[in-house]
Amino acid sequence: MSLDETRTTRDYLYGRLLAIADVLEEKALYKAKEKRATNAARYMQQFAQRPYQTWKQIHEALTPYMVRLGGAHYYKNLMAQVVNLNPEALEGNKPLSGEYLLGYYCQRQKLREKSDDSASEENENVGSNE
Repeated sequence: MSLDETRTTRDYLYGRLLAIADVLEEKALYKAKEKRATNAARYMQQFAQRPYQTWKQIHEALTPYMVRLGGAHYYKNLMAQVVNLNPEALEGNKPLSGEYLLGYYCQRQKLREKSDDSASEENENVGSNE
């Protein structure tokens, strides 16, 4: 199954947001050569029970990782796009259904594919400069 960028259900959008935060922090930790679980991974169970409240915690914890990644503009813009698909739906702390996992894994896969494409392009550019 692939990412459905037109799907605007609350649980799917929250899953996408969690995946973006997770990948952003993973990249920053990798860059700093740190090996530990991301905040998104550590708060996943709490997030499923109280998404609105927990998203605020996760989002606030992203600031130093965004700085480490030079602003992380791509990820910030992507989070804004996801939120803007249905901002009203993201309000409230009603627990999430399993649909959030679908959004989470589809978004992670899409980001991983983008990362793989970027790495391939960099390798091609390095090879052509020699």
